[in-house]
Amino acid sequence: MIWTKILPGPVDNRTERAAFAVWKKAAQELAHGHEAIANANRDELRKALVDLDALFRSAPGSVHKAYRNLTEKRIAQARDTFAGTIADGHLSWSLSDEPPELAALRMGGLIREIDRVLAERRSHWPIAPSEWHLEELGCWFIPRQDISALRPARRGQAYSKRGMLYHRILPTLIQGYPIQVVDTRTLHSAAKNASKWKMGACLFKALKLDPEFISVDDDKRFTVASLEAPSAGEAIAVQIGQALQENCIAVVWPELTVPPDLRESIIKLIRERDVQDELEAPEILIPGTWHEAGDHGTVNRARIYDGYGEERLIYDKIAPYADDDWGTENITAGDRICVLATEGALIGVAICLDFCDVCETPFSELDVDVMLVPSMGNDRTMQGHQVTAAQVEVRFGTRSFVVQHPTHTTFNDQRLGTILPLLKEPSSVSAQELGQKTVWSAYKWGS
Repeated sequence: MIWTKILPGPVDNRTERAAFAVWKKAAQELAHGHEAIANANRDELRKALVDLDALFRSAPGSVHKAYRNLTEKRIAQARDTFAGTIADGHLSWSLSDEPPELAALRMGGLIREIDRVLAERRSHWPIAPSEWHLEELGCWFIPRQDISALRPARRGQAYSKRGMLYHRILPTLIQGYPIQVVDTRTLHSAAKNASKWKMGACLFKALKLDPEFISVDDDKRFTVASLEAPSAGEAIAVQIGQALQENCIAVVWPELTVPPDLRESIIKLIRERDVQDELEAPEILIPGTWHEAGDHGTVNRARIYDGYGEERLIYDKIAPYADDDWGTENITAGDRICVLATEGALIGVAICLDFCDVCETPFSELDVDVMLVPSMGNDRTMQGHQVTAAQVEVRFGTRSFVVQHPTHTTFNDQRLGTILPLLKEPSSVSAQELGQKTVWSAYKWGS
């Protein structure tokens, strides 16, 4: 029998062309609505940018692929074509017969120019934190400073990474979870330069959890009632001292390792530090998590503090843990996603399984600069974190910092825990290589 090699035929692009035509019609309708705006004020420009951003994100794949191939020089040139009109308050633009590449270029340039004008006029058109939440538009509109240092724009990046340079738009809801953004700027001197960023990972020696078990409909459930950590007091003194000495931006302890009394000791140390010295307090402290009584039952709660010991945010875990040994974590799931707006970045907070590829996670759709994740688990858990961390880095440029204490798994390599630092390629390192054998270590912004 003679086999004939069959070469693939031309791809049928009719579906793609139809999607592009529908999207372009929506663009033309938006452009028509903008024609009547002859002297745009701050709020009109802000709404236009929100609408244009939503339109671009809804574009078919042909437009997004074309945008990836655009150089920054071409986008800047396209932006310049709108410089006069947008600066004068006119929102006149159109799309007609352009192919996907030119549509991506024109829309990308228009978005960049509105983004730039709003940033340039902040002294005249300030946007206070109380105005970030645009409920009627279903989003948060957040001015950013020095954010380009975290996200250098370049060819090959998606629109989600470089569409805007001076503002960030977050949806009000992701997968049904409301987004809460908290302003927590502390003017930390290192915040403006990501190359100087350090994150502190805090672990404990000889820590043993004491779980309590109940049965619900023949399903084993657990909560952690107490723990044994004889050297914890000594460890936190070292950790706070090193965090100040190394000028860390954030300091994180693992999930379910910091009961309320130990948390109060941590906050007391940071509040009573010598304010006369020149050492800066961190912007964010996450003293682990603990099982606490919430409004509707027990929750796995993280309390987030600023470097002065003031509580800025409470976040409750949304994805309970389960295994065949301890059963299911007996908690009421949290019902919101929290974001901290610091001086240099937008920072998301998740707890262990919330930020893991083994479940559907809303954090894969959250456009922030950094994720901070207290965790407890084994190497498989960390591998799940690495997968999610890789997804959000590719999509948004997000860097992830996971501080994980082992469960009842025993490591043979003297690890106290496993730390995922701020890597650009988080899946490139094995979980074993991410082990930390000391109660304290600081990690730099990785390449």
